[in-house]
Amino acid sequence: MAALKNTESTLEKRAFECAKTLLHKYPNPHVPKLQENSNLEDSYTILITLLYTEQLKAEEQSEIATIIDEMKLLEGNR
Repeated sequence: MAALKNTESTLEKRAFECAKTLLHKYPNPHVPKLQENSNLEDSYTILITLLYTEQLKAEEQSEIATIIDEMKLLEGNR
């Protein structure tokens, strides 16, 4: 159980940093604001919104897809 929490914490940090970086690069008034205390679901919402509203580079799309896949795996292990 501790390993699952650690994995979730790491994923939450990665998702937050990815969302923060992409929001800085692609400011979008339709994307919710990212707060320092945002949780994984907040970052997920922002990443999905950016994925569908911006023309991201292939590596940015891949990074988002990787985070989403890891979230699905994590959810499946709960």
